[in-house]
Amino acid sequence: MKLADALVTTLRDWGLEYLFGVGGANIEHLFDAVHRLGQGRFRTVLAKSEIGAAFMADGRARVQRTLGVCCATSGGGMMNLAVGIAESFAESVPVLAIVGQPPTRFEGRGAFQDSSGIGRSVNADKLWSAITKYHVTVRDPGQFWTCLESAVRAALGGRPGPSVLLIPRDLFDCEVGDRPAWLPDDFSDMFGARSASLEAIAKLFSAIRAAESPVLLVGSGVDRCSDPAAVIEFARRMGIPAATTLSSKNSFPNDDPLYLGMVGMAGEPSVHRFFQEEADLIIAVGTGLNVMTCQPIQKAIQPERLAVVNIDMGEVLRIVKPAVFVEADAGVVFAELNRMCAQTGVVPRSTAQSPSTRYTPSLAADLPPVDFESSHESLGGDLLQSDAVGLLQQFLPESGHVLFDAGNCAAAALHYLRMPRTVSSTIALGMGGMGYAIPAAVGAQLGSPRGARTMVICGDGAFLMLGTEVNTAVHYRLPILFVVFNNGMHGMCVTRQQLYFDGRIEGSRYPATSVADMARGLGDADHLWVGSASSSAELSELLRDYRADRPGVLELRLCWEQVPPFTPFLPATAPTYLVSA
Repeated sequence: MKLADALVTTLRDWGLEYLFGVGGANIEHLFDAVHRLGQGRFRTVLAKSEIGAAFMADGRARVQRTLGVCCATSGGGMMNLAVGIAESFAESVPVLAIVGQPPTRFEGRGAFQDSSGIGRSVNADKLWSAITKYHVTVRDPGQFWTCLESAVRAALGGRPGPSVLLIPRDLFDCEVGDRPAWLPDDFSDMFGARSASLEAIAKLFSAIRAAESPVLLVGSGVDRCSDPAAVIEFARRMGIPAATTLSSKNSFPNDDPLYLGMVGMAGEPSVHRFFQEEADLIIAVGTGLNVMTCQPIQKAIQPERLAVVNIDMGEVLRIVKPAVFVEADAGVVFAELNRMCAQTGVVPRSTAQSPSTRYTPSLAADLPPVDFESSHESLGGDLLQSDAVGLLQQFLPESGHVLFDAGNCAAAALHYLRMPRTVSSTIALGMGGMGYAIPAAVGAQLGSPRGARTMVICGDGAFLMLGTEVNTAVHYRLPILFVVFNNGMHGMCVTRQQLYFDGRIEGSRYPATSVADMARGLGDADHLWVGSASSSAELSELLRDYRADRPGVLELRLCWEQVPPFTPFLPATAPTYLVSA
């Protein structure tokens, strides 16, 4: 069996379903093998850029709890793919990337798109070593099966992350033999859930029982552990309130009486107050406690008040030395904690539901005039960001996915929205790149159950970067509603320049564009719904009009800016309001 055929049939039989990529000379054998051997069970998804392809694989892996697969040709294709793979590396997302390379006989000898590192060529080895858990150039057909297994085990094992196989064009056509008996028939057999000693778990259990006011801080690592439900079950068994991080808004049911809300730079002031003034033990699960999470509760992150469960304690231990920690898969740890609860007959503690407060929306300072005719005032209307988010609450998917992009609109949506428990929520905070949510939604929606739909919340800056991937949603007839907050600027950059640079706005505003008109060029009216609103009344009408049987782009034209509910931008005395139950 030739290498290309062996790779495709194995990925097909593992049930991985989709290969996200963009074609090119040094990857075309792989595309041809999918055409011949995919059998409808493994097919290509043609992205508009390799960046989009990598984000699609990342989004699919996060949401569907699987291994995302993407590919690119050499040269510029490889460099584009690296942008998305870096996000997967930073956020511990299991992705397998397949990158074509020039034929071996030309490597370092004038090959087009050479990446041997010889002369002035890019050094692919050094590039991928910085942003993957495992990378290898397959130079001998006899290495292929071992390299494939190693790449997948690395991506799935321990703390997950991306792996890359670099394959020269001529090797795709080489014989590699039949699939070896030692290669698992099911790729899930290569998941490596890290176990923990019973002694370490017992110590954690004792610390939790001894605390008077413990609280769970649930991070995105819980979503990807072996048993996310075990964490929720333990909170209920013990009667422990829980909060989630920005990257995992829905990792704990938002409608559960034990749910406090979200912690972090776009978190809720009532939750931050609870952590700082009431909690005597913070049990941080599946979170690295980075600055996006801890900035508003920094005083509470003290070793004596902290217990941590994380599959990789390295990141945490660079920040703080917790009194108790367990380095293991959260699902394994909490399944054992639940057994301990049952054995000891623990009765859930009585916990009064804490009042929830959020920041009161306020208008931002006026912006100086611009030197181009089409300014943000031309967007017209009186629609405010906070009003739009309030209306979107009623139209969130009943089942499916919500993806948040970077920027002020995402901060506001994360702060004010409550997620239905049957909906996943995703934001890319590893590299924090604009535009991620648009292609990632394609990966998230593909393979979802019938009736599931997806909503994307992004800004016009993100749409200008990767909005052409809406055409990919059209191509595959995916029920994704792309909600684009259009203010004619990179809003968070402008906010920072207003606050920290005396209002000197530079390099963050541009002529207002019509997102709706741009979107109409990405699909005909029968296959892509497009709407544009500049008032609450228009938005309500459009949301009622949209039918989730096809992709849609909903432009929100915002003439007036609001200060985002982002704690670095707000004084300690910022006004808040009480959220009714």
